[in-house]
Amino acid sequence: MDNQKKPIIGKFVIENLTTGMYSDSRSVYREYVQNSADSIDKAITQRLIGEKDGEIHIEIDEFSKKILFQDNGTGVSVDKVQDLLQDVAQSEKELGKDKGFRGIGRLGGLAYCEKLIFETSFSGEDRKSIMVWDAKRLRDTLADREKKQAADDLIMAVTSFETKPEKVDEHYFRVTMSGVSNPTLLNLSVIRDYLRFTAPVPFDSSFIFRSKIYEEMYKDGVKIDEYNLFVNAERIYKGYKTFLYKDNNGVPTKIGEVKDVNIFKEYSKDNKILFWGWHSVSDIQNLHLTKINKGRGLRLRKHNIQIGDEFRLERLFKDPRYNRYVLGEIYAFDPDLIPNGRRDDFEANSVYNELQEKLKPICVEIDRLCNRASDIHSAKRKIDAFYELKQSVDEKQKNGVTNRDDLIKLETELRQKKEVAEKAEKTLNKFKEIASTDTETPIAKIFKETVKNEIPKVYEAKIEIDYKKPIFRTDKLSKLDRSQRKLMSEVYAIIQSVLSPDLSENLIKKIEENFK
Repeated sequence: MDNQKKPIIGKFVIENLTTGMYSDSRSVYREYVQNSADSIDKAITQRLIGEKDGEIHIEIDEFSKKILFQDNGTGVSVDKVQDLLQDVAQSEKELGKDKGFRGIGRLGGLAYCEKLIFETSFSGEDRKSIMVWDAKRLRDTLADREKKQAADDLIMAVTSFETKPEKVDEHYFRVTMSGVSNPTLLNLSVIRDYLRFTAPVPFDSSFIFRSKIYEEMYKDGVKIDEYNLFVNAERIYKGYKTFLYKDNNGVPTKIGEVKDVNIFKEYSKDNKILFWGWHSVSDIQNLHLTKINKGRGLRLRKHNIQIGDEFRLERLFKDPRYNRYVLGEIYAFDPDLIPNGRRDDFEANSVYNELQEKLKPICVEIDRLCNRASDIHSAKRKIDAFYELKQSVDEKQKNGVTNRDDLIKLETELRQKKEVAEKAEKTLNKFKEIASTDTETPIAKIFKETVKNEIPKVYEAKIEIDYKKPIFRTDKLSKLDRSQRKLMSEVYAIIQSVLSPDLSENLIKKIEENFK
């Protein structure tokens, strides 16, 4: 057999695994939190810490342009550090069990800092290991397109390793990004918001359906991974809110409220839990939630870490916009559901195909729920509009109308509104019947929140227009004689025909003040 030439892996593969790996710079936070979570899991298994004692700390120093990540997991022993932190795409993690497994996430910080420093101590060892990647030199070398260099030679050139004394019972892993140039990564509020929806953290107690979600999980025998995560000493919880808002010139203004959460789940063909999820049921289920509601969208998660963003599942809806009418999460559990390298989707396989097929009916049901909620709200508005107009007509007849033509217009408009309201009444009665069959369904709860009281019997409402003895507004003009009042009635009609209702009403009131 001829001698086979050893292939050379060029330096630009490093570029693809650092600057070219993630489209969102914030992904480096997810990757380091994910690695810390795996290390904490192992520390709990080895009884180095209690089940609830694992902690992940992030410090963002915008002034010194430095970011620090630290956990109290197992750390890495001295004899394994160089292999772990210098080798690319090598990992001891177990596919399907650990959150990370490709051995590339730890390099993500190289794209955004001048130096990437790893420090770690392993319980029982009296030394800590320090590995430094010169990220600036790495990028400068990659920028030189003319110079060829093997990837392993480049790594050796930009890394250094040393050990220093450490307490024998210390165990931790610390990552420092020094000389961070990306302003987004140094923006404390942006990163906290990002981690509230991306990281594996608990629900905040201020979200009133937190207890229901946990209770239903317990009943179904499912458990999600949760960790104590702190950013600049502030504990991070999931960012779901009970109240829903609109953006009023930069000020959040409450427009609705989550009234319940709907729980759903599915099992795979071999009877293993495939996914478990929840979505919100609100009193504004008929409205699109704008981006000021940071938790909007049905979100996909694995190991309680978000996959992609809030738009990931829109393609499964008949109408994609309905994804933004809800808050919600889907926790994928099957070990064969494997996140891709960018963690913006799952790898294509038969289980992922099954997941999507079983998610489609749930997304379609959300479509249907939002449509029905829209029908209920629309019917309620039409009935309210009729009774508001009826009250306005009654007041106008009591306080005086402009002329007889005004009475005819009021009666015509009122009868038209009543006809529309009667159809709306039938719509609400149809939903009332649906809701009465199972009061715990989402549509029943939306109906109850929207209608609240008994549905008005619009057909019984009487339209009473007094043409025999009408009261005219000009009757109030005591300073004018009968002929002058008749003329003023024509003036009122002209005013109303050329001006908006508000302006015409204000002008007529001014005239009345002068001639009463």
